[in-house]
Amino acid sequence: MPVRKILVPLAGRPMDGEVLATALSVARDFEAQLVALFARPDPTEALPYLGDGVSGQVIEDLMQAAREGANEAASRIRASLAAAAAEAGIPVAERGGEAQLPSVRFVDVTGRRDEVVAKHSRLSDLIVFGESATGIAGGTALEAAMMTADRPVLLAPKKAWSPVGGSVCIGWDDSPEASSAVIAALPFLEKARNVTILCVGGKELDPGPGSTLADYLALHGVVADVHLVDAGSRAVGEVLLEHAEQAKADLLVMGGYGHSRLREFLIGGVTQHVRAHATIPVLMAH
Repeated sequence: MPVRKILVPLAGRPMDGEVLATALSVARDFEAQLVALFARPDPTEALPYLGDGVSGQVIEDLMQAAREGANEAASRIRASLAAAAAEAGIPVAERGGEAQLPSVRFVDVTGRRDEVVAKHSRLSDLIVFGESATGIAGGTALEAAMMTADRPVLLAPKKAWSPVGGSVCIGWDDSPEASSAVIAALPFLEKARNVTILCVGGKELDPGPGSTLADYLALHGVVADVHLVDAGSRAVGEVLLEHAEQAKADLLVMGGYGHSRLREFLIGGVTQHVRAHATIPVLMAH
């Protein structure tokens, strides 16, 4: 499926420009529209937590401060989007005007961020996330896009990446999640200069699944090399990132949350490790 709509949830933070630059690079390569999404907090949702002893004036002052803070964040996003689009030479789409590709658009929606991102992700081809306030790429909104809306996500680490997908590594374990990621990444794979399939496991790793994936990609005109990697006692996520970086890849493709989110959160896992430590763009799907 072609990439025509790229959703970028933003919060008006200083690193928005770098995330937008990476997403705009993808939008330009695929002639897609980038939609910058601001989930505006609803100040009335905080009212039940204020208690009965808070005066009406205090409540009004707090709500006004929240509205002003949201307005300032929206203004910062608009400014970052306009600057990034101008630098990339991509026009801003006018509401109700003729569809232009590539182009950018700003959407301001009031509601809980996870719910807003999940809703708008459903009719998006790719959702791009930068680092969250917690240091984990995308925060809980990423899980909403990938798990609730069932859409592929792209992690954009702290720098502007261009191109994305010139050299691609695939973390392949023959799982349904990895298969979903490969299917979602086909537009990137078909454009890539080189593709490497990384099968990470023990010394007795079966070469069959990697070869099967290489045969499948060949039907799409993608020539891929298969590398069997003995992880030893090291974490799979660590090994994947290390080999992708050594290959000078600018995109790692992998399945996300092969285990439950609760298990990943409590004891760690490949998805959590990559989200916390990725230094190159990563495309994930569930």
